[in-house]
Amino acid sequence: MARLPRRRRKREEEEEELYEDEEEDESLLGQVATLNTELLDRERRIIDLEGRTKTSLSGMQFITIVLIGPLFLAFVTLGILIVWKTTSNPTVVAPHLDVILLAFAIFANPVTAAASAIMSLMSDEIKSRIARDDEEAERKSNE
Repeated sequence: MARLPRRRRKREEEEEELYEDEEEDESLLGQVATLNTELLDRERRIIDLEGRTKTSLSGMQFITIVLIGPLFLAFVTLGILIVWKTTSNPTVVAPHLDVILLAFAIFANPVTAAASAIMSLMSDEIKSRIARDDEEAERKSNE
């Protein structure tokens, strides 16, 4: 009969340990749930940032680059040829240098206009992205 109370004490101690373990498990489950929500929030944020960093060309930008790209290449090639021919054979090029430089100067106007068109397209895109980001930030702050 003396063993019976010991067994009860043992059982009671084991039950207390189980209750303590359950309380620890509940706090751990709460922490896991919190970590899961934080992880999901950060994953959404990463996906959102990845979406923002991807750049795509609109049809207008693509056509502008396709039409203006050869103009830039021709301008750079002409400049390289002028410098190369002038430095390698100045006696042959010298009599015609004023005409060559005039052509280069006239050719510079459309290239400058094309560069300004590309820059304006890029600045419009950047302004629209900034406005869109501001609107999203406003919506999030209002919620």
